[in-house]
Amino acid sequence: MEKYSGVKFKTVFLSNNILKTTADTKKLLKWCRVFHEKGFAPCYDKGSCGNLSYRTEKAMIITPSSCFFDKITEKDLVTVLALDLKAKQVFVHGIREPSSETFLHAKIYELREDINAVFHGHCDNIVRNAKKLKLVETEKEQAYGSLKLVEEVEKVLRKNNIIVLKNHGFISLGETMEDAGERILRII
Repeated sequence: MEKYSGVKFKTVFLSNNILKTTADTKKLLKWCRVFHEKGFAPCYDKGSCGNLSYRTEKAMIITPSSCFFDKITEKDLVTVLALDLKAKQVFVHGIREPSSETFLHAKIYELREDINAVFHGHCDNIVRNAKKLKLVETEKEQAYGSLKLVEEVEKVLRKNNIIVLKNHGFISLGETMEDAGERILRII
């Protein structure tokens, strides 16, 4: 697996507005803590390995790149308003760069209108036991944050709500944040 070296796109900060505390931001932060406690977002030297997001009417709220889920606050969350895949640009409100998997989250929201929360984590037990757990897995291993990884997920996305990213991690999808979080907790 490729060593993390940061995002692979240019972040265009439209404003440095940070999110106000809402019921949804509290839920996202709660799930960040759960992912930390359960080992789904293990720490490395720059932050936690994982990223969580939810969809709003006009945007996507996502955890930032290089943050620790046990210390994350509302000021760290990033509002993604738009992205340009060809130019590899992400347009945001906030003070942090969005997760390196922003393109993956955005593509899932684009293709699955029924999904409003995407939780990506790393758990060796889930990755190693995908077949035994009867989980759908991407065919090929691809680099994190790459459009190739997005394409691999597109191939198996359909109505699958848990997908194992070959030799990488997992994504859990839900109509709500509770759905996405509880779904992955049930398979452990």
